[in-house]
Amino acid sequence: MDKPFFADKVRGAWFGKCLAGAIGMPFEGVPFSLELKEENLRLANVPNDDLELQLVWLEALEKHGLTLNCRDMGNIWRKRIFHGCDEYSIAIYNLAHGIDAPASGYVNNYFADGMGATIRSEIWALVFAGRPDAAAHFASLDAQVDHWGDGVWCEVFMAASEAAVCVNSDIEKSLRSALTMVDKHSRTYRTLSKIFEMYDAGMDDESARCRIMLELQPHPNFTDCVMNTAFIVNALLRGKGDFMKTILDVVNFGRDTDCTAASAGAFLGAAKGMKVFPEKYLHAVTDEMVLSDFVSSIPDVPLTITALTEKTVQLHERLAGELPETPYPAYIPYAPQADLPELYTAKWLILNDEEVDINAVKEEISAHGGCPENLRDHVRIFHSPYLNLSEYAGCKRVHLLSILTVNNDSCDPDDLVFMATADVGLRVHLDERRILNNHSRHKMLPAFHRVQGGAAFSLPLKYGEKHLLHVELFHPANPVNACVMFGNTANDILDGYDLNI
Repeated sequence: MDKPFFADKVRGAWFGKCLAGAIGMPFEGVPFSLELKEENLRLANVPNDDLELQLVWLEALEKHGLTLNCRDMGNIWRKRIFHGCDEYSIAIYNLAHGIDAPASGYVNNYFADGMGATIRSEIWALVFAGRPDAAAHFASLDAQVDHWGDGVWCEVFMAASEAAVCVNSDIEKSLRSALTMVDKHSRTYRTLSKIFEMYDAGMDDESARCRIMLELQPHPNFTDCVMNTAFIVNALLRGKGDFMKTILDVVNFGRDTDCTAASAGAFLGAAKGMKVFPEKYLHAVTDEMVLSDFVSSIPDVPLTITALTEKTVQLHERLAGELPETPYPAYIPYAPQADLPELYTAKWLILNDEEVDINAVKEEISAHGGCPENLRDHVRIFHSPYLNLSEYAGCKRVHLLSILTVNNDSCDPDDLVFMATADVGLRVHLDERRILNNHSRHKMLPAFHRVQGGAAFSLPLKYGEKHLLHVELFHPANPVNACVMFGNTANDILDGYDLNI
């Protein structure tokens, strides 16, 4: 490719990532359809994790080049990324406990299908522009550190389509070709195929929007990557290269709006270069990027869009000529290994309200400090904080009882966050004090900063304390899941809050 032509596309991708991400940021997480119009835009100029995490991968590419592998990516996480939410915090926890990538993206990962990898696709697409197979391969290495399955397939899809559009500038052709690289049995493939089917059938924009809102938008996790990637593809197909129409269309679906807008904006920039952006927005984003401290402190990290563009082009020129002619293999999802260390164990006494006097049981546990002998058969051992309780579906009320022992001597009690959530209504008691009452019946979402189906709140427990923890679930219907977890205000998952009975 002509260097100035390619450099314009690279700058367009990074500029579009920043501009469109700023447009979508104020609406992140909204669970409803928006009616946003251009005159109502309010740009939020704040650190953008959609972009800044990709700056961390520059170091990995410069150090390892084409030998970069999944374990290298995990080591970069250990070195540079210390805190995060959802799949990020789970990967950080797994890596810190000896679970290397790609297992780090699989083990106990409730958010394996989160949007966190899909938003990191541009670096691979731009460095390996014109080689969708290479872009997809390296994107899968990235994604597997904190994702599995569809959480990886969506980044593979975006990276491959962006790598193609950098060369051919054809939005629709690039999206279609990328879909052929996705496993046909995946939720990603099935869902995106429906988006193309509606488009090919000539369904008008509003009818397609209504169908997508009805079938996809109510997903309980607003960062679900399949749902959000479907929004992106629909908007790109129907926007036909018009920046404002595309971005407004994707933001108006709601949900993970900063990510969907940023990804669509970057795609358009890669497809059309800087000319795709309306002139009045060319100064809406400063050249100096707004970055978190953990990124800006990396030696030689680019701090401006101009510097990022230059470094991306340099890496492309260096690595493109080294690529093997043989296409890179497709992503194969990690299969769990038997020799992985066990990171989590909890024991709960689980009782049906109709079969026992729960208050009498609690009195006996408190008096003797353990499970009554006649109820030992009702103790269940879990090796994940996400408790599958479907066998108790149909009961009027289910009680989970355990002795909470605080063995963490490093967490400031004032920094401790307790979270409990379930697919059904629940109450939580600490000894005889009720600390949570929630009857929303939202699907469980065990995220410290955006919990659904329960709550996360400060609970100042001190080292050495012991308490009887009692969780009540109301009218569980199949399937039913619950979660009790301890963390801190940085959203880190904490050890040392042991549940045993």
